[in-house]
Amino acid sequence: MAKLDGLRARAFGLIERTPGKLGDLARKANEVLGRPLADEAELSDRRAFDVKVGTPAQPLTKAAAKPAQPEAAPVIVYFMEKQKRDVLKVTDILDANNIPYKTMNIQEDPAAQYAIKRDSNGMRLPVVFVAGECIGGREHLVNAASSGELKKKVFG
Repeated sequence: MAKLDGLRARAFGLIERTPGKLGDLARKANEVLGRPLADEAELSDRRAFDVKVGTPAQPLTKAAAKPAQPEAAPVIVYFMEKQKRDVLKVTDILDANNIPYKTMNIQEDPAAQYAIKRDSNGMRLPVVFVAGECIGGREHLVNAASSGELKKKVFG
């Protein structure tokens, strides 16, 4: 993993130093692909965050592995870099209720930021969506979990 990150950081350095249209095109492609190439500090920060929160592409609870539970609706927690601390509080609630989820950092995606803001009626991030429907932030999630509404929405 460290060797791969080293290669990614070196490739990032190359595209950052590439002048002209070719450099602009390479930087734009890197952004569109979700910044797979980044400097050492950013890659280190991502690794540290993934260890704490989990990787965005995988469910973060063991609940998904249990065959006895009905199939869960997709649950996604959207956030930006400055809300990392709040994400942990939201994911703790989901973990406590054995709800599988994914986290999505929309920091570098203005289109996603606009869509989330629109679909959540301007709620403050981090915000939780279940099957495309906005549940809300931490306070809304706590209320939905305590009333049983959250499990009903997720598991049917």
